Amino acid sequence: MTDINLASGASYFRSPAPAIATAIAALEAGATGHGTAEGIPELREAIAQRYQADGIAIAPEQVLVTPGSKQALFYLFTTLLQHDSDELVIPTPAWGGFRELMAYGKGKLVELPTAASTGYRLDSADLRKKLNEHSRILLLTNPCNPTGRIYTKQELEGILSVTRDFPDLTIIADEIYDFITYNGAFTSILSCEGAGQEIVVVNGFSKSFAMTDWRLGFMVGPTELVSRCTRFQGATLAGVSNFLQKGAASMLQQRTEVLKPMLEVLQENRRLTAAVLHDIPHLPYFYPEGAYYFFPDFSYYLPGTTPQGTTLTSSQDLCQYLKDEVALQLYAGENFGASGHARLSFAVEKETLQEALIRLKEALEGLVVQ
Repeated sequence: MTDINLASGASYFRSPAPAIATAIAALEAGATGHGTAEGIPELREAIAQRYQADGIAIAPEQVLVTPGSKQALFYLFTTLLQHDSDELVIPTPAWGGFRELMAYGKGKLVELPTAASTGYRLDSADLRKKLNEHSRILLLTNPCNPTGRIYTKQELEGILSVTRDFPDLTIIADEIYDFITYNGAFTSILSCEGAGQEIVVVNGFSKSFAMTDWRLGFMVGPTELVSRCTRFQGATLAGVSNFLQKGAASMLQQRTEVLKPMLEVLQENRRLTAAVLHDIPHLPYFYPEGAYYFFPDFSYYLPGTTPQGTTLTSSQDLCQYLKDEVALQLYAGENFGASGHARLSFAVEKETLQEALIRLKEALEGLVVQ
């Protein structure tokens, strides 16, 4: 039986043709020397223009191009968390990579749980209770990995009305899935009333544009903070390859044409996945508004006994069972701070997705629930 991987955070799409063609042309033209630490002017201008098109006043000087969005996050964590008592507050469920990054610097991660029963809504009163004089970063993921939840403009402005009372707090918005939405326009926190506070957006090209191994990310934020992170990058990684940046810049200029066919596939795969999950008994899920994941709650099946007599007590156990029994890989909810859940991607070929969902349904039917 061929393995099927729905645990991956990368889509199956090829990188966009305009990006590939421009990068190759730049290589052939000799664009292989050292560039500037902040990124080439062409790409920084293109990034600024994509926000300006939505009425957000961003200057190229507010942009730092990084070797992946994770590196941008690392710069910000290192710069803003200076003491062990400093706190990074994050609504959960959330991508496990944030916790992994925290292991390499100062500060501590403070979880702010949200629940599927409320549609993963972040309650402003709960946020206010969690923030204190040690809070240095509020980290929002929008759209959220793993839930697919998107914050509305009203919700974001409610959050900003709370955070403005904490002048030492910086908001980092991870918006890397911002072009992968299904129910209308996405609202960047930069466009909200009250966005004059210390707000940084981290984004990149890996998710929306299927450019995972290009290692291209960026941050957009206050000039002084971006400058500090630029100096950090200059002293460590120096910068991002020029020819990769040129490819990304050309692709941004043609992003509408690039995104349309990808979104059509993802829209259909989302519908197909929901239809199958709906037919599996006792498997609640949030219908994703963005990104390309479902995050079902498998708690009904835990504990459960496999046909071989093994007892499953966690979503880690369940994911191992699916891998061993039907060669299907999901990503366990413990990695996101949500035991009992598991993340599955629908950014795969339709036939592969259909087979994966058949295997999932049959494997769950084979469990004896205790």
